[in-house]
Amino acid sequence: MSINRLMEIGKSALFTAQQAISVTGHNVANVNTPGFSRQQVTVAENRPENGSPGQIGTGVHAESIRRAFDSFVEEQLLASRERLGEYTASSNALARLEPLFGDANNLGIGAGFNEFFSALQDVATNPSDLSARTVFLSKATALAGQFNQSSAALTDAQQSIDHQVGQTITDVNRLTSQIAGLNVKIASAESSGQQANDLRDQRGVALADLAERIEISSIEDATGQVTVFAGRGQVLVDKDRTYQLVGVPDLGNNGLLDVRYDAGAGATTSLGPVIQSGRLKGLLDVRDQTIPSLRASLDTLASEVVTQVNQQHRLGFGLDGSTNQDFFAPTGTTASTIAVSLTNVRQIAASSTAVGVPGNNANALALAGLRSTAFAPLGNVTYQDYYSTIAGSFGSTVQGVDSNLRAQEILHDQLKSQRSSVSGVSMDEELANLLQYQRSFEAASRMIVIADELFQTILSMKR
Repeated sequence: MSINRLMEIGKSALFTAQQAISVTGHNVANVNTPGFSRQQVTVAENRPENGSPGQIGTGVHAESIRRAFDSFVEEQLLASRERLGEYTASSNALARLEPLFGDANNLGIGAGFNEFFSALQDVATNPSDLSARTVFLSKATALAGQFNQSSAALTDAQQSIDHQVGQTITDVNRLTSQIAGLNVKIASAESSGQQANDLRDQRGVALADLAERIEISSIEDATGQVTVFAGRGQVLVDKDRTYQLVGVPDLGNNGLLDVRYDAGAGATTSLGPVIQSGRLKGLLDVRDQTIPSLRASLDTLASEVVTQVNQQHRLGFGLDGSTNQDFFAPTGTTASTIAVSLTNVRQIAASSTAVGVPGNNANALALAGLRSTAFAPLGNVTYQDYYSTIAGSFGSTVQGVDSNLRAQEILHDQLKSQRSSVSGVSMDEELANLLQYQRSFEAASRMIVIADELFQTILSMKR
């Protein structure tokens, strides 16, 4: 073996060890970087030269730098991020609605019914007592106010969720543009034979963030670029091209945003009905299903209260002999519009006859009896039972979402652990590799020194 060949072998070993040390250092530096995949240097022998008595090795080279990656685990993580985004969005949105049912603190509609009928019973006990009548009118006004407040809170929550829908649409468009840009960079790098490991990790993070917001699927082509689909096949990213989502006010849904897919040339398609998971799914479910259902139930309850109380109240007589008076405003038959129309406590129709005024309390007793009456429009249950059904159904919905969220968080943590076992950086392993490559570097350096000493020896022999 010539001294020059020995020098070249030492150089190749030196450069290869140096590259391995750099990759190891890159792994250590990114130990806490989200989505980073551990990288490995693959080394191979240089092509040997023919010699005597046989082929002689010419050293080593770094053949490639690959990232530790399991496509199956990554796909499972993407699907998990979709469901996690859906349940988290639903849970947060529903948590905002829970104060509507504050009956444990005597603040809800259920507590308002109790106080309303208790005050009415006091009027029936002493129909000529103006203070009892004043308290009853105050409690009725408070009950109507609780209906109004609950309706307003539902509207506020719906508007807040609608704003989040708009922001999520913006985030989706931002992420698709980012993925398209990374597609171009990856294709450019890998067309020249490089491995775009860091760029692929960045794209993986962007895809995971996108999956958290909307259901997606993707296909990678031979150039390393991905095509990303949303919903049931609408293309969001096609290599370097993106298709936008737009939020269009839907006049048929109180002006709330309809999530639409912009296919270009002014053609848009509603995506809301086909979005099966992701943050958008969770937000749209609460905005377009849970809240309208709660509002419809409260409107039904308010309408029946107004109808039945007014119907019975008109049959009675007040202290001043007035009759055929509505207690609640007859036009306010929803939770947002229910209001007490009576202002004069003397006109509260406690008596069933003008002759019996003020001692007759039959009509007040009939009004108080509405508390235990079952009404067909409410499903043949009482006011309180119907309200309890609303609250119970909402509580079950919240429980179900929270249960799904906890289960999904556990599954997601398990998948993250699996990914970490494949792609994560182990500091112990990297430090061991660092020492190994350091020894290789030192040995290669020593080989070059020896080759130089041999060369110097030969030169000295010629002098």
